[in-house]
Amino acid sequence: MIKILARRTVGITAAVTIALSATTAISAYAANDDMDAVSLAKKMVGVDYSKGSETPGAGFDSSGLIYYVYQTLDYSVPRTLADQFKMNKKTITDMSKAEPGDVLFFGSGKNPSFAGIYVGQGKMVMSSQSKDEVVTRSVNDYKSSFIGGKSLLSSKDRLKAELILTAQKYLGTPYVFGAKYGQTKTMDCSSFVKTVFAEYDITLPRVSRDQAKEGKFVSKSDLQTGDLVFFTTVNSGKNIGHVGIYVGDGMMIHTYGEGGVKFTSINKEWWADHYVTARRVLK
Repeated sequence: MIKILARRTVGITAAVTIALSATTAISAYAANDDMDAVSLAKKMVGVDYSKGSETPGAGFDSSGLIYYVYQTLDYSVPRTLADQFKMNKKTITDMSKAEPGDVLFFGSGKNPSFAGIYVGQGKMVMSSQSKDEVVTRSVNDYKSSFIGGKSLLSSKDRLKAELILTAQKYLGTPYVFGAKYGQTKTMDCSSFVKTVFAEYDITLPRVSRDQAKEGKFVSKSDLQTGDLVFFTTVNSGKNIGHVGIYVGDGMMIHTYGEGGVKFTSINKEWWADHYVTARRVLK
């Protein structure tokens, strides 16, 4: 009887462990689904190379990284490199015309041996067997073996990726309250946001409280890359006094105080306690 109970206990423990592992894996997937493809690919840099694997926990092989990033963002993508190369998507024949979020394939003829996700500025993120991890590499290092690419992202998802890349150009730009709009040597929170969106022909008001009237309301639990997030500040009392651009994974890019333009969690310290609302202005 004792042996039977012991076996049952072991079985129950194993079942619970498997269930918890599955739940953890699902949570890990869901935690990244509010990011853009480029940011998600960059987040995977440093994850181990692992043949036949396709998750951050287990690691990635070349096609596994592609599969994970795009499946996480609700794109239907084959699992194998050969099938990914054959996807019925817009084909890229000139590597110099690749756009952020495109998948680039390298090999011989029509036989890909590895692939990477183009992340802008001549760089791609790829799972490297030789480096035994996910790395960032210059696409020109592999120019001679480029055999084609595929454009997977919708126009809206590509806009999200490009918007965040544009915002990152200003990292470190000093914060000055009331900074004049139209110059980028200094910025305050709303002039930064207005500047970034203006590059995509999206006109926003100059101050954060007016920007909070644009677009449509979105709940904090439904935030997506590119949404505007609003907060109160020490000087604004109960009124909106600050704005940032949501970049996914609980983070925003904004400018406030020391360090100027930077990434900050919206769920920690001051910002967690003074969050007010969010607006979606991307069509």
